[in-house]
Amino acid sequence: MDSLFAPLGPLSPHLEPYRFWIWLQIVMIRVYVRAVRGKGVVFSTLIDRRGNVYLNWIEKAPEDLKPDPFSFTPSKAYQAALSGPDPAHPGERRDLAPLAAPSPRRIAYIPRVFTQGPLPLPDT
Repeated sequence: MDSLFAPLGPLSPHLEPYRFWIWLQIVMIRVYVRAVRGKGVVFSTLIDRRGNVYLNWIEKAPEDLKPDPFSFTPSKAYQAALSGPDPAHPGERRDLAPLAAPSPRRIAYIPRVFTQGPLPLPDT
């Protein structure tokens, strides 16, 4: 049997009903560590009182890491689309026009029709 699917050791009595879900979280962490660092790397996990599993530490230093297979680096076109248009000439600024803020008088205005009291019953 591969160490990827190795069973768990003893758990606290209140976590025993959740043994499968805790084991599944540990398998996912093992898969991630193998994808990033390779097989045979020593690492440690923590299990909290609620059954959540966390990666505590990994054997190798961060400078020895391979690139994360799940990382995303946006392209230059994507970054330009998010940052807005570049100015046409150096030193020129293209700020968007500020939206007109509603005046406080318009916000506080409530017609008197709605503040007089309850509406009359409909004629049927």
